[in-house]
Amino acid sequence: MSTTTADINQIKQIAWVLSLAGATNQLDVPGEYIWAYPLSSGFEHVRLRTHGIFSSGNSIKDPEVMEFVQNQNINRHLVNPWVVQEFEQQFKSWISRGTRYRLHNFDLFRYTGFSAGSQESFINFYLVNKDRRFRIFKGDYWWHIDIWNSVGISWAFIEDDDLKPNDICICSYPFALTGDKHQNFDWLVDECNRIGIKLLVDFIYLPNSNNAVDIDLSAECIEQITFSLSKTFPVQCAKIAVRMCKNKPSDPLQISNDENICNRLGAGLALDIINTFPVDYNVTKYQDQQQYWCNKLGLIATKVVHFGRGDDYTSIGRADNHTWISAYNQQKNRYNLGMLFENQDLLKKLQLY
Repeated sequence: MSTTTADINQIKQIAWVLSLAGATNQLDVPGEYIWAYPLSSGFEHVRLRTHGIFSSGNSIKDPEVMEFVQNQNINRHLVNPWVVQEFEQQFKSWISRGTRYRLHNFDLFRYTGFSAGSQESFINFYLVNKDRRFRIFKGDYWWHIDIWNSVGISWAFIEDDDLKPNDICICSYPFALTGDKHQNFDWLVDECNRIGIKLLVDFIYLPNSNNAVDIDLSAECIEQITFSLSKTFPVQCAKIAVRMCKNKPSDPLQISNDENICNRLGAGLALDIINTFPVDYNVTKYQDQQQYWCNKLGLIATKVVHFGRGDDYTSIGRADNHTWISAYNQQKNRYNLGMLFENQDLLKKLQLY
């Protein structure tokens, strides 16, 4: 797959060290969600956790941002009845200031809505279009498929069947698997326009991307776009995301926004963050670190700053049908480098840096 050879032994060693450090509370910056820590420092628990060390799609836990977040008095936002609207207005300006991507005709998206994570936007999209067949490329966010299967929604990979009039599509950009534009993205837009079906574009990693995205959003098929602040900054469990639409939707998410009953704490924290940190903060700070670790581990740097690509290290010593979290997770060749960025002191002490 790659033009370099991944150093699997070194990758597995680092994964083991970080997993064990998580179990024994020795990480420089606490990593991942609490549920991702090993239950104990026992062999089986630590080994199981190693499979997920590089597999997450989560943000970089930048120490400066974490300190800023910890020092915010977000309770003050509970008494500000307009904080959600303020965040929605500022977010569009914040995204527009980005110089490492190009969103042509972004101004067509006049309706901005706070979303409790991108998942709330997706669930509303499923609900409104529940009688259609959903389509995604192989390697996109596996959560879609797990939810579709759990509630009996029809779906198929785009690679496995022609697009048809009753279909509806979702595609991440940069693409979740590769950290770059999907090779068939332009074809997908053209086909959706030709057939008359809709395409939701998920800009989940946009702020952490570097010259990956160049899109004309005037395409008729693109009516909704989504963004996730919790994939950019270490606020995963604050559930902060945004949905933007060309036309005002009529669904539970929009109704909640109209009634002004969204999460003021999350929106207020998000407003504090975007008023303090530029949209390309992580790319500017970590692009040299990305290249260092990719060179050291034999990975290919992607256009998303905390991702590299290489051989699947978790395939060594396990059954071929094993996957992390979901049977539809095809992102095992994508490495999240965030825990390497976050734990430099620990890795230096162990002479792994």
